[in-house]
Amino acid sequence: MVNSIIYITGSDGSGKTTLINLIEKKLLEENKLYDTIWIRSPKIFSKPLMAYCRIAGLTKYKTIGGIKCGVHEFYRSPFVSWLFPFLQLIDFKIKKSIIFRKFHRRKNHILLIDRFAIDTLADLMVDTGRYGLHLTKVGKAFLNTIPRNTKIFVLKVDEKEIRLRKKDTLYDAHLSKRIEVFDILSKDLGIKVIDNNRPLETVRNEIFNKLGLNGRI
Repeated sequence: MVNSIIYITGSDGSGKTTLINLIEKKLLEENKLYDTIWIRSPKIFSKPLMAYCRIAGLTKYKTIGGIKCGVHEFYRSPFVSWLFPFLQLIDFKIKKSIIFRKFHRRKNHILLIDRFAIDTLADLMVDTGRYGLHLTKVGKAFLNTIPRNTKIFVLKVDEKEIRLRKKDTLYDAHLSKRIEVFDILSKDLGIKVIDNNRPLETVRNEIFNKLGLNGRI
């Protein structure tokens, strides 16, 4: 069975993939076995509803400065705001079951998670305007998909810095809401927050120390 699971989460542009890549590099240096997974907002049973939202104008796309921007305004429809999280939960559980099945019997193996249940839940909270979604049965069901032995870190970066670092967030009208939602989740769920406004080396070494990867790159 997988003996360690590391999950890095946070708003878009907070540096999740960069930190995951550094952890991968460190594990390779130490000859440790690992796999990295990425699950976020799968579309199976929710796909027809997504098509409806596009037709109804609840999902909008536009191109600004050569960057394609999409926004979901599910909060404008009480019905969609209620139904979409439920369908996403079903889709997420199906996707998780397929991906995790192959890791169940592996020994001395480390699983790195880039995007997962908290990221999907955060998206739903912003898109539906339901900032207490994580306290509902659907929200708790999302959180229960996270294995109990998972080490979770939320990366936090100032909005201005995110827009400078990640070009596709430049015109994200909901970025401030996404950052706010991760503040809510980290506080209510008691998840360790890592300040990623600092130099990368400082952040990297802090996470390495907390994971027991004490050598520096």
